[in-house]
Amino acid sequence: MQISSNTANKFPGLKRLDWQKLPEEQAVDKVELSFKTRGFVAPGDLRHQVREDAAQLISPIKVEIPGGKFVPQYAPTVVGERQVFDPAGDCNGSFMSSKFQVNNNCYNYACDVATNSFAQPGRKHGLLLGDGWPPEQVADGAKADGLIEISRHGMTNEELQEKAKELPPGHFVALLMSAPDAKAQWPGDYHWVRQDENGSWSQKDGTDQVTNFDYAGHPILDPAAANWTVNEGPMSSSNNADVVINYKFFSIMYVPDGKIDII
Repeated sequence: MQISSNTANKFPGLKRLDWQKLPEEQAVDKVELSFKTRGFVAPGDLRHQVREDAAQLISPIKVEIPGGKFVPQYAPTVVGERQVFDPAGDCNGSFMSSKFQVNNNCYNYACDVATNSFAQPGRKHGLLLGDGWPPEQVADGAKADGLIEISRHGMTNEELQEKAKELPPGHFVALLMSAPDAKAQWPGDYHWVRQDENGSWSQKDGTDQVTNFDYAGHPILDPAAANWTVNEGPMSSSNNADVVINYKFFSIMYVPDGKIDII
């Protein structure tokens, strides 16, 4: 593929490019694809990486966290007012707008707080997730943010309704975990889903839009029993095998209204 002579004449600074003569390390068949994560900031996602120096950030807002580090925030935080399934109106549309959608992940949606920073459990309080993202570390980070852990076992809707009577106003969420897989070069990830006022559940799939279906296209009636298997497709141009990722239920937690602080 080359730039035509006419184009080159119009734009003198534009160089002709012959893909057949590219160095081997730049050849298209050498490109390695990246995984899509639902909650954790993927290593290749430079837009949402924490920085030691605020000057390195291109975001309009730079939030300092304990330890002298800075989190890029691309718009002010918007807090939701109720947990009805209303993707277009929830948090002023932050979970569906093309401008803000990519900066809010499953944790933002589950907490109903659009920080526009791809929020991470515990990050606001200096608890940065380490390699492998063990479930206990993710849960501890969420608890540092103000969430309340309810159970490490699945609960029926009736049990949740009964439990809610003991709690302040708020809503339930579920934490799912996907273990690292060295063979597939999968780093591990977490995913959150939230219960809406109608008793059903919904989720935001990483940078994607909001849905009230699981990964098999079924309504989420019980997050512990729903289908959380994802086919990431081939992750390397040299290996056409599909990489299948599984998220497994870890715990039920509770988000008290106005009592959490995330970034």
